[in-house]
Amino acid sequence: MSAMLVPFLFASFLWWASTGAILRLIRREPKTFKATAIVVSILAVAAMVALVALRDQTGVWAAYAGFGVGLMLWAWHETMFLIGFISGSRRTPCPPNLSTKSRFIASAQTIIHHEMVIAFHAAVIFLLSMGAENQFAVLTFLLLWVMRLSAKFVVFFGAPNISDVFLPTHLQYLSSYFNRNRNSLFFGFALVLAMGWTAIAAFNALHNPAYSFEFVGFTLLVSLSGLAVIEHLALVLPLPDAALWSWMIKQPQKTPEATIGAEWRRV
Repeated sequence: MSAMLVPFLFASFLWWASTGAILRLIRREPKTFKATAIVVSILAVAAMVALVALRDQTGVWAAYAGFGVGLMLWAWHETMFLIGFISGSRRTPCPPNLSTKSRFIASAQTIIHHEMVIAFHAAVIFLLSMGAENQFAVLTFLLLWVMRLSAKFVVFFGAPNISDVFLPTHLQYLSSYFNRNRNSLFFGFALVLAMGWTAIAAFNALHNPAYSFEFVGFTLLVSLSGLAVIEHLALVLPLPDAALWSWMIKQPQKTPEATIGAEWRRV
């Protein structure tokens, strides 16, 4: 078990640092967003090149590199969404008194372009990784995508502890689409899904020699999946997860239009 410590610390630090970096970037002046988009796009292109270069690399370092590539590619999507460059066709608060079906459609309209870009990118990454020895970049990206979708459904159906600390002012309208009133049955399904993937990744890690390429790669995925479980729990339990990045962000001054009880969080 001690062999898992270094990959766990690496994954946890990279997740924490990348999240903090994004939170810092999205709270800068809007005039900086174009430069931010250019920089992260250049990094994403470099990550795609690295994805191809790592296809047949199976050293322990390649497991770490593949994980980092997957995280970098995901960070591009998160950044482009949170600075408001890729979101959806609806950018206004949710109309009152909608049925669940209508609210779901309206909610989907706020993020549909972003989800379509992610799906397209995931398909490209998958195709580029077909037959490759090193699958950890694509597995990391897909894990982040599935866990993010899972958390978003939890938020939609009911999650009473949603924090607004991660939501920038220009996206405050998103909070009106989510339900804080109760825990939903979907939360149980999402938690089982997250814990199940964690168990599968742990099984694969432990059935490979310690410190091997496969052991390190699956341990990195175990760590990331375990963090996703904690983030799911933080949606319904009073866990102080926001404190992890409180020193890295400045709270934006909310305009009167933005004070609509923000209920969005990054996953």
